[in-house]
Amino acid sequence: MNHPSQQPQPVTVFTISVPEGVRRELSQAFGSRFRFVSVANEADLREQAGRATAPIILCGDCPGVVSGEAIVGGLAKWHKTAQGILLIEANRIVSALGTPNALRDFRYIGLPLDVFAARQTLEAAAEVAALRQENQTLIHDLERYLATLRGASEERVKQVAQERDEYRRQNMRMLDSIRNAERIQRAILPSEAKLDALITQYFLIYKPRDIVSGDFYWTHIVKDEEHTVFYLAVADCTGHGVPGAFLSMVGTTLLNQIVAQNPHHPPGTILEQLHDGLLHSLRQTSQQLDIDDGMEICLCRLDGSKVTFAGARRPLYVVSQQDERRWDFREIKGDRRTIGGGRRREGWRYTNHELELPRGAMLYLTTDGYADQSNLQSERYGARRLRDKLREVAPMTCPGQRFVLEKEMSQFQQNEPQRDDMTIFGVRLPIMSAAALQLPSGAFSVTGNLIL
Repeated sequence: MNHPSQQPQPVTVFTISVPEGVRRELSQAFGSRFRFVSVANEADLREQAGRATAPIILCGDCPGVVSGEAIVGGLAKWHKTAQGILLIEANRIVSALGTPNALRDFRYIGLPLDVFAARQTLEAAAEVAALRQENQTLIHDLERYLATLRGASEERVKQVAQERDEYRRQNMRMLDSIRNAERIQRAILPSEAKLDALITQYFLIYKPRDIVSGDFYWTHIVKDEEHTVFYLAVADCTGHGVPGAFLSMVGTTLLNQIVAQNPHHPPGTILEQLHDGLLHSLRQTSQQLDIDDGMEICLCRLDGSKVTFAGARRPLYVVSQQDERRWDFREIKGDRRTIGGGRRREGWRYTNHELELPRGAMLYLTTDGYADQSNLQSERYGARRLRDKLREVAPMTCPGQRFVLEKEMSQFQQNEPQRDDMTIFGVRLPIMSAAALQLPSGAFSVTGNLIL
């Protein structure tokens, strides 16, 4: 067990021109992970933040006194590792200040406050600031090494300087590449704005362990003259970070192709075709290649009150109301076969589970990241505790469920690093909004900000 003195210190967030109510709400939500320090003015900010290592600076606007954009745009001039975040009202347009790169790394937290989005922004800012600090430390180490070579030949000193500069360039290229990969992955995933328009009630917890994720969620709508069918999936690919993200994009592409070509196939058949498609895409049928990457997935087909589920090593959780006080929890287990990760299995079929559910029932599609997270005492949160918590929160509104689950994990995890990507997708029946029902006949992949 770790002693309190060995626990990681909270990341310092300096706040300037941030309303007291917003600062208090952030501190209550993330007090164990972030320490929020209010400063009165820009001079005070420079004095206090200048002494801190890799701080985060959250800037609001104080009319006639200071501009949050001006502070964020000028951070690089006086602090090499600080990460700036703007606190902005909804629909506000952020201008470009100074040089074209003045706000290149800018992030924002919108008002009214979304605790889940704010946590993602703060975690990403802390990661970038830490990477910058690590980069500065390495540069300083190399500069100290240069100082020890004053008596060496000029050629050797020049060579070490070139190595330092090359390391800096490689480090920046790597960070830029990962950020570009994040933008590409976000463009492929269904945007929350589009999900808001198509699903009546839902919540989504999607938290990559690294900047990019091996988890992905996927939706598809198929409509003809008689039915409007909604496909929904959550998958966990082998690994996390960049390798997992590549595999998640392959999985999304294959699912779109399969359903577009065969829009009325049940989930079990879709998983069989996804398995074959992944074997072919990764050339896992070749005896000369040793590639065993695959994925676990929970896939549902929703047609009114009828739900058809098939899973590859992932269950579906269902919570429905039995009477005024009692909610019934059911776990429908998937098959114990992954997608991909092996040879073609002749004659194998994934099981279709057909359910007739009442109005208001909750469906939960998850990966194992939430349940596998550990705390400072090396205790796993566990699948049983997650099931009990889902039964408890099911009567709440979907935004309320997300808040409780996020707060639960924050209090449990404390300062323990995240072990894996986390995804929980909860939907309440009936799933489709009026906008979804008004779509013309056809198959539609809900991707990014578009319906393709």
